Amino acid sequence: MEISLVSLRSALNEERAIELNRSSAEFLKSINLDGSLHFHKGEAGKQEITLFFVESGGSEVPFLQVYQNYRSPFYLLTTGDSNSLASSLEILSFLHDKKMKGEIIYGSNEKIYASIKRIYDTETAAQRLSSYKVGVIGKPSSWLISSSVDHEKAEEKYGIKYIDITFEEFDEEISKNSFPKEKVGTDILALADKNPTFLGALYIYGALKRVVAKYGLDGFSIRCFDLLGTRKNTACLALALLNDEGIVSSCEGDEASLFSMMVFRALGVPAFQCNPSVIDIEQSKIILAHCTMPLCMAESYSFMSHFESDLGVGIRGKFYLRDATLFKMSQNLEDYHCFHGTIEENLERKNLCRSQILLHSDTSLSPILENPYGNHLLLAYGDLLERIERLLARYE
Repeated sequence: MEISLVSLRSALNEERAIELNRSSAEFLKSINLDGSLHFHKGEAGKQEITLFFVESGGSEVPFLQVYQNYRSPFYLLTTGDSNSLASSLEILSFLHDKKMKGEIIYGSNEKIYASIKRIYDTETAAQRLSSYKVGVIGKPSSWLISSSVDHEKAEEKYGIKYIDITFEEFDEEISKNSFPKEKVGTDILALADKNPTFLGALYIYGALKRVVAKYGLDGFSIRCFDLLGTRKNTACLALALLNDEGIVSSCEGDEASLFSMMVFRALGVPAFQCNPSVIDIEQSKIILAHCTMPLCMAESYSFMSHFESDLGVGIRGKFYLRDATLFKMSQNLEDYHCFHGTIEENLERKNLCRSQILLHSDTSLSPILENPYGNHLLLAYGDLLERIERLLARYE
């Protein structure tokens, strides 16, 4: 982890400065528990964070001289010696008075190391999020009346850039009837050799790959149900493959779900876009289902038709029975739902989309019914609540 240090200290005589240099070097060595922290002075480059190293009392004035060259939040690394903690408290009070964010990093070596690692992870995720460029291929499906986002706000607040792409342009790409075979597993290629429906689904995959490359996209949403009319096929297989490759792919043109999936991707994990199909408030259980999922999230998978249309290629994935996080950002990009729970069972109900799971939440699921954010949720493996909260708190 590359850490840029901005050293803050009071004016010292030569003897005191030499002693502080020694003690500061010992402190930095002591908190580098596994040798992964690489400290240097100077401006932070990409994938780096900046810590304000408060070495002594009297650091307030040096801080005032430089803080305007940096952006909030300000992280104050504090030794606890030479009145550094008192100085850090004064600086943090100043920041709060200015309505700026800051945090004092202080405590045992283990606590300081954990804090720096957490901050590094959060700042790295924020840098990723702000670098993303996503496409909107066609408008949201007609039934998604609360799933569009304000593109200008998304870019101004979070840095994500949106590009509108017509469905007609995408459809023209499908007509080229090609796809990169080297990117597709032999099991799927074998099915395509025998089944025109699979081949058509792979042409959709190839078209999306070309659109992604043309515009340099990190992700996209697609008004995929239109394919049922134009191609008698679905994008379920294409989205499964692309999400597997790290290209975040949201179906039904759901822009709020796309944004939520990009948050997961910034944290380094793929996400399953799903319908909340059945909710048991008393038991805190929810059945989630959809016809596509990242193949890397599946312990195993098989192929079926798309549930609503009985056309195309749908995915029936068997999920790992482990802990997971449910998340969804609101349409206004201000609020969100987030739950941690455990996947208890893979289901095969005939009246739901093909990939189905039963999840037990640690907390009440009532907010989904009382204040819903559209008709989709996003699921990723692991307990990501704190990481999501810290990332999104960066933008408050």
